[in-house]
Parts: sequence; C-alpha cells; structure tokens
Amino acid sequence: MIVLSTTTALMLYLSFTLGLLLALFAYQHFALRSKKIIVSEDELLCCEYCHFAYLADCTKQVTKCPQCNSFNKDNRFKGKK
Repeated sequence: MIVLSTTTALMLYLSFTLGLLLALFAYQHFALRSKKIIVSEDELLCCEYCHFAYLADCTKQVTKCPQCNSFNKDNRFKGKK
C-alpha cells in the first residue's frame, strides 16, 4: 500500500490542479491565436446631429443614423492619429 502524508497529498492535488489550468490556458491561447481577422467594407461614421458613432457601408454617400434616423452626408470619423 502507498503511504502519503497530508502534505504530499496536498502538494500532488495542487500540482495536478495547476497543471490542468495551465493546459487549458495553453489550449485556449493557441486556439484563439489561429483565428483570422475578417476585414469588412464598413467604416466608422459619426452622426452630424446626435454625434452617435456607427458603422456603415463606405461606398454610400448618404447614410442613415441608427439612433436618431437622420440622414448624414459623407462624414468619416476623424480619430486621433
């Protein structure tokens, strides 16, 4: 029969738990790293009236704000560079 002290049993339990958490972290890290970023044709626009930022098709000259339903001309969001 195998004799274990309480300290040895506790260390084995903690080592097994830590190893399992490390394996799960490594699996998630490498699984998410392989995903590709999909680039869309949408751009971030800012409403002239309510200043709500929204995504819209960049090929359209006039867009409609989803918050206030007003029509906006070509108003690309000018972020800090």
